[in-house]
Amino acid sequence: MLTSTLPRWDDDIEPRFVLDLARHLSEDFDVELLAPHAAGAARSEILEGVQITRFRYWFPRWESVAYEGGISWRLKENPFRLLQVPPFLWSLAWHLVRRLRREPRIDLVHSHWIIPQGLVSVMLRGLSKRRVPVVCTSHGGDLFSLRGAGWRILKRLVMQKSDAVTVVSHAMANAAIAIAKDVNPIVIPMGTDLASKFVPPIKPRSSVIRNLIFVGRLVEKKGVRYLLEAMAGVATEFPFVRLKIIGHGPLRPVLEADVKRLGLGDIVSFLGPVPHHLLAVHYQSAEVAVFPFVEAASGDQEGFGLVMVEAMGCGCIVIASDLPAVRDVICDGETGLLVTSADPQALASSITSVLRNPKTNFALAQRGRHYARANFDWSASAGRFREEFLRLTERAGS
Repeated sequence: MLTSTLPRWDDDIEPRFVLDLARHLSEDFDVELLAPHAAGAARSEILEGVQITRFRYWFPRWESVAYEGGISWRLKENPFRLLQVPPFLWSLAWHLVRRLRREPRIDLVHSHWIIPQGLVSVMLRGLSKRRVPVVCTSHGGDLFSLRGAGWRILKRLVMQKSDAVTVVSHAMANAAIAIAKDVNPIVIPMGTDLASKFVPPIKPRSSVIRNLIFVGRLVEKKGVRYLLEAMAGVATEFPFVRLKIIGHGPLRPVLEADVKRLGLGDIVSFLGPVPHHLLAVHYQSAEVAVFPFVEAASGDQEGFGLVMVEAMGCGCIVIASDLPAVRDVICDGETGLLVTSADPQALASSITSVLRNPKTNFALAQRGRHYARANFDWSASAGRFREEFLRLTERAGS
């Protein structure tokens, strides 16, 4: 598996869904994860039973193209990092070619993200001693942003040359087909542990303090500014409401200024990034999880929203913006509540409605958890990848 998103060490705050997928597939496959190196990370290690190899591409102390928001954001944050892109691509390509040429046991390459991992994979697999299938998975940002004719041509090329293309939501499938009409993307959402980790609290939640939670990067497409504006209205009716904001990102100073401007200093707290294994405790303390996603000016938008699934697993009522990818998780009034995107008044109205009726909302939270566990637990997601990998490897060996 090729990826640029991976925990760099124990308790890292980087998203871990690729590692979790590899861990669940390792029962049937020997999996190696190939990812960029970062200062402080091991070059090679066994992490949770999975072989991790991290390739160097710059002076080790200053490698900064990947992680902490992803490649696109890191380049936007500091354009001088563009100097690191050519050696990044060369090192990724060299490590992949070395494996394809020297490792006869490699049966399949799974590239997470169309660009750059998918592009490198489809360009170089011809150097292997036999034809190795390539699976390319898009997670959202690479498909929705990266606009322009050149990017569109590259994305179409990668998807057409891949043996299988998977996306994490039906909205992304439609976007992929709009770029490459002859591609038939397979919808396989990333999963999470809804059996033993993201579960409802043992003790009842507080009936006095009404706790809300948001989890995600503090970037435009998460829409946190609209949640803060909504909270100003919610607080007038519920003075004991509290909102935890978990995550980090470039908009934190702006959002903290909004909290001060709106007089929400006693209501809203920024907890910063939290290691993944501690998130469940925060979800379990919250009654409502709010995800006010929007489409960013760049066109980027939520590809799936695994945080919604984790919140549902912990018994939270989820309120989220009515965007295409969100509808894979939230059926309005059945598994959660949908509101108009970028509309703080509608968001405030939905939150206050839930807070007024805690007892009658119990059934909504229960339906949400049952739906999440049936569709998004790793037992379901990893199983679908397993079937696709076996199909491709058997066909390649025939």
